[in-house]
Amino acid sequence: MGASGESYRGNFSAVINPIVDSTDHAMAAVGELGLRGTLSLVRTSQRSIELLFDGGLRQAAAFGFQDQDYSPREWVGAVSARYTESLGTWGSLLLRGGYRGRSLEDRPPMPLFLQPGYATLLGGIGLVTRSFDGVSFDAQLDREEADYKALEFAPQLDLLDRTSSGVEVGLRWGGTSTVRFYGGARWTEYSNQGSFDPEDPFRRDRTARVGLEWTYAGSIIAQLGLDGTMNRSNSNRPEYDALSARAVLTAPLPGRFTLNAYAVLTGKSYLHETDFARLVPGEEADNASIAYLQLGRPLALDLDGAVRFGWTRAETDIGRAYYRRAGVSV
Repeated sequence: MGASGESYRGNFSAVINPIVDSTDHAMAAVGELGLRGTLSLVRTSQRSIELLFDGGLRQAAAFGFQDQDYSPREWVGAVSARYTESLGTWGSLLLRGGYRGRSLEDRPPMPLFLQPGYATLLGGIGLVTRSFDGVSFDAQLDREEADYKALEFAPQLDLLDRTSSGVEVGLRWGGTSTVRFYGGARWTEYSNQGSFDPEDPFRRDRTARVGLEWTYAGSIIAQLGLDGTMNRSNSNRPEYDALSARAVLTAPLPGRFTLNAYAVLTGKSYLHETDFARLVPGEEADNASIAYLQLGRPLALDLDGAVRFGWTRAETDIGRAYYRRAGVSV
């Protein structure tokens, strides 16, 4: 459970949303309730079967808009099954499948930007080897089908429906301090989006990723990573390059306090200038910059408390236009 107060600044006008209502500054009081866990169905030295679930409700009361105040309600949930089989001295095989969904009621206009609702089915297969002379290998294949929920005033959300397949391979070496190098590719088809090419009428994207991450797990847990993404398409509009730097830190502090910090900073550039600046809502928000700092400590038996400061910078429905979000949560 949690509660927060949030502030939103910046007016992107009603070009983003046919509801003619916007403002330069909005505030929201938010309550959250979530539940997550793992149900272990089978667990032996040779195999395991697990059911993982994670769901929640986020209710906000927003103030400061011109025509009316909004009460957006977000439902989110994910459930997946995971099967692991030992391959003897070679490593282990992993199979997984699941569902992830999101529903949003009373979606407000800018600057209080909330992602649209969707339903996603996904499945995958992975392989992790044992260490060979200090180096282990991993590989995975996955497939995803996403159906976005088109609202009455935003039918363009149907343009986000997609089917994608991906592959990733990596190698890792080290003990307490490890380094992992990985690379991958993804193929995505948008059956409802046109490419403006009569000979190839529907949008198809090809995405390549490479990355390097260092992890230390001792008295503190720290991770540094660098990730590069190159997206190419048969439609010029969504072609871009992005570079992300990531840092994660968990450390004990005096007075039984614990520090958790997370930051990912992303730079993104489009290959083509286009007069059609409007994006499908949520289309490009994957390349966001996010940072948060959290201080927590035990309050009683099986009860912890924490204060979190957060900041986000992500792209809106307008290409190259970014919104910022800052807040404090208890």
